[in-house]
Amino acid sequence: MKKKMYALLTLAACCFALLICTACGTEDNSIRVNTAKTYQTMEGFGASAAWWAQDVGGWTQTTDSGNEIRTEILELLYGENGIDLDIYRYNLGAGSKTEDNSYYSDPWRKTESFLLPDGTVDYSRDANAVWCMQKAVDLGVQNVVFFSNSAPDTMTINGKVHSDADENRVDYVNDEGSNVYFSKPNLDASQYQNFADYTLDAVEHFRANGIPVTAVSPINEPQWAWQGGQEGCHYEPDEVVALYKVFLSEMQNRGLTETTELSMFESGQPFGDTLKRYLDAIMDDKDLSAAMQGMDTHSYWGTAEQKEKTAKYLKLHYRKLPVRCTEWTEMQGGKDVTMDSALVLCNTMLEDLTILNAESWSYWIAVSAYDYRDGLIYVDREAHTYETTKRLYALGNFSKFVKPGAVRIGASVGKALPISAVAFDCGDTVAVIAVNNTETEKAFTMDFNSKAKFTDISVFVTDANHDLECVYTQPFAANVSYTVPAQSVTTFVFQKDAA
Repeated sequence: MKKKMYALLTLAACCFALLICTACGTEDNSIRVNTAKTYQTMEGFGASAAWWAQDVGGWTQTTDSGNEIRTEILELLYGENGIDLDIYRYNLGAGSKTEDNSYYSDPWRKTESFLLPDGTVDYSRDANAVWCMQKAVDLGVQNVVFFSNSAPDTMTINGKVHSDADENRVDYVNDEGSNVYFSKPNLDASQYQNFADYTLDAVEHFRANGIPVTAVSPINEPQWAWQGGQEGCHYEPDEVVALYKVFLSEMQNRGLTETTELSMFESGQPFGDTLKRYLDAIMDDKDLSAAMQGMDTHSYWGTAEQKEKTAKYLKLHYRKLPVRCTEWTEMQGGKDVTMDSALVLCNTMLEDLTILNAESWSYWIAVSAYDYRDGLIYVDREAHTYETTKRLYALGNFSKFVKPGAVRIGASVGKALPISAVAFDCGDTVAVIAVNNTETEKAFTMDFNSKAKFTDISVFVTDANHDLECVYTQPFAANVSYTVPAQSVTTFVFQKDAA
């Protein structure tokens, strides 16, 4: 069930062998790495624990290897022998499990809340999800984000975790000339302090119990209507500002700002006038603009051109505000475990890392039970079995080697080379990640525009035949040709000479 991650192949048997380059060192057929050209410093890679953790966390059955199923899944995601993710996004649920099924019936999308109807708090609830969070921390995660899709249902206007369908209104005309319909906000200003208290009480409780909650994100995709299907709450920009000011004031009163960041609203898209409306409203407030340490956005539907416009806008107006991409999945139906969806994932990551200069990048649900191109791992909810995907290992080509503190460096691809690449200075190593979307293998040279010296190189491949496997390790040599397989993501790890 669980595939071996590090199969070291002999050079004679390995189809990815290094070849001494005699005629292919032209500029147009190379990847040029410049360690002197630096960009963002990385905070890491992560994934969301919604909604799977509240079920999978209770899967204590053992596999043939003698391990609990839930342990194997968490180790694949957060363990050193898995893809070693750095960020765990815990969904602080709004309590939809206590509601009827009139608006949606999927039990996975109905969350627990620590808040009981009588106003008391019970932190023994949501035990399965809390187990998963604790296991991730035990495996080395040092950044846990608490995010909320809605305030608890006991605080909302309609007593539900979503807006009612008959509350639509036209809010404004967007930059494409279309009317944008939203529902009315479902959280009254009189409940802002209660929402902040509930959230920050939970933060303090879990921090006191060893969970490194480093960020709290109370607003998720405020621009959407959220009229059913899952928990969600619409806010207008002025309401976002008002709610954040309550959160910020309470965090300051508790001394939490020293350890826990107030994350900026998580925009549903990384582009467009809706993002600008919310961003400008927040940054126009003196207190919030001083407190916000980054702009969080989801990467859904954005094209490279649209992301470039956002990057230019940020550079012009908010040059010092870094970007975090906190959620993405392909948003396409049909289960897929192949390189097809894995390459879509990697291409999106490359855009976000190189165009938006994202300092962190997190996937949406890490585990899926749906006929959809979403999870890194698929599970059968009845049989309690799981299946890995190429998406899991492709994400690992980034997360396993580019750790917090790594700095993105210059990497340019010759015009004759139809692949994409990104590079990072990781301290003791330099990691170069190459994505080949074509149906044929590609050979190229790697040119370093620096005085860096290396002792050896290890190459890790995810393609149709390899799952983040080390296909060779050998002494580094200059002026050689590298080959990447068709439809693959390959990470080249160059070990620096410490001398």
